[in-house]
Amino acid sequence: MICGSLLVSVIAHTQTVQAQQRTSKINPCPSIFYEEPHNNQVLVPTGCTPNAFTRRQVGQGGSVVVQPRILVQPQGLPVNRQPIPYPESRQNPIAVVAPAGTVNVRLKNNTNASITYQAIGHTKPRTLSGREEYLLQNLPTPVTITVVRSDGGLLRVVPTSSEGMLAVSLDETTNFDDNQGVLRIQKDGQVFLN
Repeated sequence: MICGSLLVSVIAHTQTVQAQQRTSKINPCPSIFYEEPHNNQVLVPTGCTPNAFTRRQVGQGGSVVVQPRILVQPQGLPVNRQPIPYPESRQNPIAVVAPAGTVNVRLKNNTNASITYQAIGHTKPRTLSGREEYLLQNLPTPVTITVVRSDGGLLRVVPTSSEGMLAVSLDETTNFDDNQGVLRIQKDGQVFLN
């Protein structure tokens, strides 16, 4: 009986030792960083011996981008976060109204559902019933207008501009790519839609 317990104990201890020996630490500086094509295309992590690409990048400007939008000095200390571009800086305007400091926006609901709209900072949320329209007058620019169907359906926003006036048709859609509900009118009269 004592031998059996001792044998089980030895086997259990041996399996524990083998399990501990199998786990190894992950190498933060694998040799692949120094092999082609990685040697000339990939930055090595901070603390690793610099490869050819890392040496070139540090030599060119004294700082390296190692993660998106984070600038890092060669010592590995973050310098600054680059600004995240707003939609206006990535897309072209969908309309332009004559910039006069204010704008009139005509919302026309072409759906059968009611739509909740709001000129952020200028009106409280309001409801526009199906097949109705409303004129928001003398909104100071810049201004953001949100529109949402109350039934949760998809909404297509189609703006048309003329002097000092932006007409916005609100239509039903079944295309998820068309579903938008934030209209931004910039101080210079450019109109963006998200």
